[in-house]
Amino acid sequence: MKERKRDVYYWQERTILKNLNIEWQEHAMFKFIDKQGIQGVGAATPNYYFGETFKTTMAILEMIRDLFEMEDDIENIPNIEEKINEKIKRDNSSKTAVFLAIFDYLTSKYNYDPTKLLFPNKKSISQESLFRIFWKKGINIFNLLPEIQNDGEIIKIEFLEKPSLSELEKTMKLFKSKKLWIDLKGLFSQHEIRHILKLLKHSEILALEQPTPKYKENTLGNLHIPYPIFWDESIEQPEDIIRVSNIATGIVLDITKVGGLTNLKKHYDLANTLNLETVISTRIEHPINLNWSNKIKNAFDIIDLNIDHYIANS
Repeated sequence: MKERKRDVYYWQERTILKNLNIEWQEHAMFKFIDKQGIQGVGAATPNYYFGETFKTTMAILEMIRDLFEMEDDIENIPNIEEKINEKIKRDNSSKTAVFLAIFDYLTSKYNYDPTKLLFPNKKSISQESLFRIFWKKGINIFNLLPEIQNDGEIIKIEFLEKPSLSELEKTMKLFKSKKLWIDLKGLFSQHEIRHILKLLKHSEILALEQPTPKYKENTLGNLHIPYPIFWDESIEQPEDIIRVSNIATGIVLDITKVGGLTNLKKHYDLANTLNLETVISTRIEHPINLNWSNKIKNAFDIIDLNIDHYIANS
C-alpha cells in the first residue's frame, strides 16, 4: 500500500446570521497538510440555484480526498483541474473549497499571493461599491436603514423571493431618495417586467440585475429598458457570457459560482475582451472565502461584497 503524501480533512462550519429569518449559513471546509506541516484551507457555500446541497458537496469532498492524499504534484493546478473535472461535473462549491485550499497552500509555501498575478489592480478606474439588502417576506428591511453610511451610497436590493407588484412598489417608495441597483433574481416573466419598468420610473435606478430567468434573456429584446443590465444566475460557464453579451452591460461573478479562482479568471478575461463591466460579488460565505474576494476586488469595476450587516459577531 502506497504511503499517502498528505493528510486531508473536510468538515462543516456555520456563520451565525442576523437581520434574516434564518439563524445560520452552512459552509463546506476542506484542508490538507503536507509532510512539512504546510497546510491549505478552503471554504465554500453550496447554492441551491445550481443544484448544490450541503450533503452533495460533502459527499464529493469525500470522493476526491484520495486524490489529494496520493497526488505527487499538488501544485500543478491544470493537472489537478483536469483530474477533478473528471470526477466532478457540476458541483462548483466543492471545486471552490478544494482550489482555494490549493491557493492557500501555495501562498503559505512560497510566501506570495498568486492572485496578484491573476487579478492585478485596474489602473485609473473609479469603482462603485454596493450596499446589499435582501428582500424576503417577513424580513423588516427598514431595520437596515441606519446601517447605510451616506446618502450617496448605492443600495442593491436583492429579491430572494418573488414579491407582488404592490410589495415591489412599497419597497421602491421606502428607498425613493436612494440610488438603487435592483436584483430581480430571474423571478419575473417578460409580461411582469413591463409592469415593473413602469414602477421603477419614479426611482433612481442605476442598474437591473438578472431581470429574466436563465435562457430567457432574449425576451428583453421586445422591451425598451433604459437601464444597464447585468447578468448573474445566467452566468455559470464562459460560453454563457458570449450568449448574453449582446444584451448585457456587464456580468456578476463570484468565486464559488464558477468553481474557484482560475475559473473566475477565465470568465473575467472573456468579459473584458467583450468590453463588459465586471462585478465581484458573493453569497453569504465563510470568512476564508470572503477574504479571497476582497483580495481581488480592485481588479473589478463594481464591488458587491458589503454583507457585514447580515453576519453576527461571534
